[in-house]
Amino acid sequence: MFSSTSTLEQLQSVTADDLEDLLERAWQVSRELHGSTLAVHVPGMFVVNGRRGKYPAVSITGDRCRLDCAHCKGHLLRTMPHTLAPEELVRYGMKAWERGDQGILVTGGCDYSGRLPWNAFMSSIASLKSKTGLVITIHAGQLSLETAVALKEAGVDQALVDVIGDDVTAEEVYHLPHGTASIRQTMDALAQAGLDTVPHILVGLYYGRLRGELNAFSMLKDYPLRKYSIVVIMPFKGTPMAGIRPPRLEEVVALMAWARLELPHLRASLGCARPRGRYRRALDLLAVKAGINALAIPSDPALQEADHRRLEVVFRETCCSLDTV
Repeated sequence: MFSSTSTLEQLQSVTADDLEDLLERAWQVSRELHGSTLAVHVPGMFVVNGRRGKYPAVSITGDRCRLDCAHCKGHLLRTMPHTLAPEELVRYGMKAWERGDQGILVTGGCDYSGRLPWNAFMSSIASLKSKTGLVITIHAGQLSLETAVALKEAGVDQALVDVIGDDVTAEEVYHLPHGTASIRQTMDALAQAGLDTVPHILVGLYYGRLRGELNAFSMLKDYPLRKYSIVVIMPFKGTPMAGIRPPRLEEVVALMAWARLELPHLRASLGCARPRGRYRRALDLLAVKAGINALAIPSDPALQEADHRRLEVVFRETCCSLDTV
């Protein structure tokens, strides 16, 4: 039933029988191409099954973000340490290395064009790479080719990019003035710079409804990628999306399985940003059935399903964007 010509309406109206068939097909493709290992990631400073994450996130803009995205409003930036000056980033990174962390995720808020102040922090990143063995991942924001090349030369190991496949969503939710064109430009720049890139597809970004996700996954076919990450909208208090409901589980899982069939050679991860509680437990279990390769902050039902299916579970104290460190 589902193919590269599938429509959003077909995914949204999937029957129980069709979903089971889709999950089984995705599971088989995943096993044939990626083996029988499930990487379980404990990022940031989370603790799961007695394992503490060794890959904290840090904001180079504090909680300031000019884009003021409708789903976040700077909420996520307030939950992490802030290093507003280049020397502060170096000090933070050195302390992270001394306490045994494997890497850091450098992020922050954007200006009105969706860009972070990377130029001010290039020397800090280069200093950390020369003095430590930290793996450095960045939330790239929107980038020019010049900046992408400079980040690569400074020693950034990996860039994370939110890929949106719909202009209305990009403009109304992310407030990007040029819609998806700036995302295309960023992906082009990272590819030309040769910087390892892991796209993130945020399911339900348009106020809890699927809108451009199929196009977002299709965009990935144009780039030399190894992996992508799926995350699901999380309503935050104090934002225009505070009262929304996340997409139906059946829609998210059908999309996940469809993406596996469309991009079979790419490894797929389910990232840490997804609703909590019963929704997460059900989603995690179904993600295992859909052949997900990596799972951040797993729930017990997912681990039980992995054991039932005789997967080898490998714990890693890093972001799920990383295969090895």
